[in-house]
Amino acid sequence: MVIKFIDCTEKHHNNIDKIVTFLSAYFNSLDIKNYKLKLSELRIVKCTQCRCCTQKDSCEPVKCVIKDEMNEAIDQIEEADAYVILADRNNLFSQNEVHSKFAERLVAYHYWPFGQEQSTPRKITLEKTSILINYNTTKYFMNHSFYTSKVNMERTSTSIGAKVLDWQPITPKKDLIKSYENRLKQMADKLIASLQEIAS
Repeated sequence: MVIKFIDCTEKHHNNIDKIVTFLSAYFNSLDIKNYKLKLSELRIVKCTQCRCCTQKDSCEPVKCVIKDEMNEAIDQIEEADAYVILADRNNLFSQNEVHSKFAERLVAYHYWPFGQEQSTPRKITLEKTSILINYNTTKYFMNHSFYTSKVNMERTSTSIGAKVLDWQPITPKKDLIKSYENRLKQMADKLIASLQEIAS
């Protein structure tokens, strides 16, 4: 069993590091392998919309012709059995550019030959699972901000073939881990239970 942290955060947040460290330690205590993929540290460029990767009919993602680190990121994603997807929202009026750029490149998980009106997901059945954590620092219209963040993260999860088990918005707290400890463990336990169910 392997769990992959997909860190889509745009800015560095000590609280995000604390969340990942806490969950990683929890998984380690149960002898569950877990690894971190931090997208902001990778060289991933914007999708050119050439659709070369969408032409081949396959149930697996097709490698991109762009020579950056996205293909390696996809390889790491495919090696995992479940995911903890993290993203941040710092500004109400602009998207998280790291997550947005990454999500565009997930077109590799879609079959979309020229002449076909809409794309078809390569992962028709969601055989893997995920939990979503949104670190949200917006101060106004928070419900709207949380909702749009949730929808974007759900799309990411579905694209890579993972069913969303749970979602939690996190807002800055003086002692963040203490404030969310029980909730984070509850979400982690759902992910672990799904892995045990698949293994059995």
